[in-house]
Amino acid sequence: MAAMLVRAMGFAPSSFTVGAHAAPDPMRYLDLARSKGLPVDNSCDMTALPFAMSECGELAKEDLLVCDQHACTPMMLAAVFMKHSQGSHSFSIDLGFEENEANLKHVTDQLYELIEFAERSFPGIIKYDESKLIEMQAYDEEARRFYMEMYEMRKHKPSPIAGKDAFGGGYQTLTAKGVEYARARRDEMAERIEKGQAGVPGEKLRILWAVTRPFFMDPFKVLAKRKAAVIYFYSGPSALVTPLPKPEYYNRRLSPLEKVAAVAAASMWGGTGRKWVDNMIWIARDLDVDAIVNYNMLGCTATLGLRKLVEEKAEKELGIPVLQLEGKQHDMTYANEATISAKLDEFIQMCLSRKGLA
Repeated sequence: MAAMLVRAMGFAPSSFTVGAHAAPDPMRYLDLARSKGLPVDNSCDMTALPFAMSECGELAKEDLLVCDQHACTPMMLAAVFMKHSQGSHSFSIDLGFEENEANLKHVTDQLYELIEFAERSFPGIIKYDESKLIEMQAYDEEARRFYMEMYEMRKHKPSPIAGKDAFGGGYQTLTAKGVEYARARRDEMAERIEKGQAGVPGEKLRILWAVTRPFFMDPFKVLAKRKAAVIYFYSGPSALVTPLPKPEYYNRRLSPLEKVAAVAAASMWGGTGRKWVDNMIWIARDLDVDAIVNYNMLGCTATLGLRKLVEEKAEKELGIPVLQLEGKQHDMTYANEATISAKLDEFIQMCLSRKGLA
């Protein structure tokens, strides 16, 4: 939510979670955070890594931290912690849970307050430019149309993409180059379909992968050996690039700031459990997947409590199995490559047996 708006104010968008994803030696930072008494064992890696990276001077100090629960409460609290440890300015936003006019106004009013706070905190440097916001929103809407087309292409059998390619793209597009990237991806997928090229040659199973994945290994190679293709990655931003069957919440033309608020309200990370589960099941049905891999990242307060609901609805409504795969993104203490590979292999063999393809 914040990236587009803060750029329109004159900031360079940043994110300590993005820095954590790119950490060259994540276990070193996690061990350092653990030695400082931080709750590494009870939180996701994305909230633990930035603390140690900042202390080592390997994470850029942010001038303004926007603290909100669009991802989860621990992520919001991590931003508050970073604010105090770095001595940065911060502004907290309450996003609410519903997509309706009342919440839209609630969030939009806070965005106006954020702009006033930023301009007051950095006089002569920061100035909100609505024309820049409108320009970025136009880029984003154009790119989103390409991503919607790519979603429809995933219905092709065999899927033209799989594995890591299923994870790429779909987040907000702020530049013309981002639109070019989305168009190029769309064109490449269309070309692969035309040429009969599959993401996994000989595809036997179609998998929806949810939440996140282990970055210390490539789990998709394990699946591909069994001719199982991950064709869709389900996460918080999925609602922005998927034609979900939802009502028109705002039956009018929104202002630029209201559009920012509406995107924030649509995020599924910090939304209701019903939205998270129901949308996942709808996509699994729409893409005709054979199974779901639900990556239970230890410490993920937004999704861990929903795993049983996902499993029950997938079996009851779709008749497909769910693998509850536990682990972390970087920390191999809980589940290493061998453990994850064995569980994936066992699950895929079971899925193939259910389809009579073993």
